[in-house]
Amino acid sequence: MHFLIVDESDDFRRSLVQMLRERWPEARFDEWDPRRQGDPSAALAGADYAAVLLDAHPAGNGGLARLTKIRAHPGAPPVVLVADHGDSHVAIQALKAGAADFVRKTGLTPRALIRALEDAIREHEIRRLEIAGMHTPFARTMPLQLNRIGAPLAGEPVAIPGYRTLRMIGEGGMAQVYLAERSRDGQQLVLKVLGPGLRSSGTFLQRFEREYSLIASLENEYVARIYDHGFSGEHPYIAMEYLSGGTLAARIQEGMSSLAALRLTSQIAKALDAIHAREIVHRDLKPQNIMFRDSGRPVIVDFGLAKDMDSTSNLTVQGEVMATPRYMSPEQCLGKQADARSDLYSLGAIFYEMIAGQKLFGNEGPAGLIYQHVHGAIPLLPAHLAGYQTIIDRLLAKNPDERFQSARDLFATIAV
Repeated sequence: MHFLIVDESDDFRRSLVQMLRERWPEARFDEWDPRRQGDPSAALAGADYAAVLLDAHPAGNGGLARLTKIRAHPGAPPVVLVADHGDSHVAIQALKAGAADFVRKTGLTPRALIRALEDAIREHEIRRLEIAGMHTPFARTMPLQLNRIGAPLAGEPVAIPGYRTLRMIGEGGMAQVYLAERSRDGQQLVLKVLGPGLRSSGTFLQRFEREYSLIASLENEYVARIYDHGFSGEHPYIAMEYLSGGTLAARIQEGMSSLAALRLTSQIAKALDAIHAREIVHRDLKPQNIMFRDSGRPVIVDFGLAKDMDSTSNLTVQGEVMATPRYMSPEQCLGKQADARSDLYSLGAIFYEMIAGQKLFGNEGPAGLIYQHVHGAIPLLPAHLAGYQTIIDRLLAKNPDERFQSARDLFATIAV
């Protein structure tokens, strides 16, 4: 592993080296002082760097100009900007210039820095393989460390012909979710098995059938693939893609940089644009329903509450709260019609949680959350994140007419 560190401070460069040696003790580090050595893009000639750490606010030439020049170099490695300060404008400009991430010097920890670089290196390699036509993100027949996935099977699992259940990875009032293996080729996937009582419930059976038909109609890189559905005895089931990268909820708990949060928000917006283009509203977007492929790409799952915007059917009871109150839009809380802008409100609540490191409206219970979504003031971000407030305010506007009017509008505003 070989890194290039570009910063005007000898002490800070040494500090970065020390942080990175915790993860890569055998790595080589080239330190570059741009005041003394000039243009850092010159260092790329003949070097095979895994990544570049670049000062975002150097004296003289702008860091973004240097970033652009480095990224223009043939075979350029990923670049992580390191800044004393920054707001949404700087972060968005960094994304558009090709930065892999954007971290702040103040409070920077080895864990945060290492995570940013690991993500940058992985994404860079995946993109390189995809361009070369060598990456196959849906091939899941490799051996898995089963003891690190879900929990052991409790009792006798439901037998689904053609599949062998391996681990329990989720359970709720309506369904059990298993990691399973398809008998004919050994591919790992997820079996979502509904309870037997639901087959006799017309409403839940319609939801099940609709979830299958909606996902099956969405051939999109940001939506979980579905392979099969049917009934095993009294148990309806769906077989879908196994997503090995875990949930966004887990990543939020680990902490992420503001640029990583912004990039993920833009990717989720791209996914929502594809869903909304098919006249579908998800209606239950939350960190637990956003997962990651092994490539690092976010994927939207669980369309159990999704609704076709052209459909006149209503599978919910008047006044019934079906979605997750933490991420519900004001119109959902009031039992009004929810369109695509409702999903954008939910994404706003998720973005706030990613960037602020705390949940929207704190520890309020379900009733308190519903009140806050309808009547509460939009929380202010901490001072060092204040530049993102305009994005938060537009996403979390109480009136849908005051939000971004489409996921494409949001994506165009913040994405590369």
